[in-house]
Amino acid sequence: MQCTKPIIMIGPGTGIAPMRALLQERSHQRLVLKKKVGKSTLYFGCKNRRIDFIYQNELDIFQKEGTLNSLHLAFSRDQKQKVYVQDLLSKNASETWNILDRLGGHVYVCGGVAMGKDVVRAFIDIVACEGQRTNDEAKTYISQMQQAGRFVQELWA
Repeated sequence: MQCTKPIIMIGPGTGIAPMRALLQERSHQRLVLKKKVGKSTLYFGCKNRRIDFIYQNELDIFQKEGTLNSLHLAFSRDQKQKVYVQDLLSKNASETWNILDRLGGHVYVCGGVAMGKDVVRAFIDIVACEGQRTNDEAKTYISQMQQAGRFVQELWA
C-alpha cells in the first residue's frame, strides 16, 4: 500500500490491534520520515465505552497529531438501541464512497467473522447506492478491490 492512499480501518474489539499498528506506522512516516500520508479513518467499537475503550488516549494523540483524521465510535451497549461499526459506516456512505472510488482508498477489516460479513454487506450497499450500481455490480466492485489488495479482511470466530 502506498502511504499516500487513504485508508478506512474497521477494527472493533481486539480487531483494533492491527489498526493501531497501521496508525503507528503512518505516524512514523508523517512525523519522522516527513512523508505525505493519506487520510486515515477508523471505525472502532465495543460494548461499553467506560470499560472497553482502553486505547482512547493513544487514539486521541493520533488525532491531535493529524495521523488519524476521522474516528467513528460504536459502543453497542451504551444506549438502548445497539449501534455497531457497520451502522456508522452506512451513515457515512457518501464519504466512504468518495474514499473508495475517487481517491482509490484501501479498506482493512479485522475482528469477528459475523462483524466482517456485516461490514462487507454495508460496503456492498454503499457501492450500490452511492455508485449507482446493481447489487451484483457492487459485489463485483468489492471483489475487484479484494483481488487488487485494496480490501483486506482478517477475521476469526
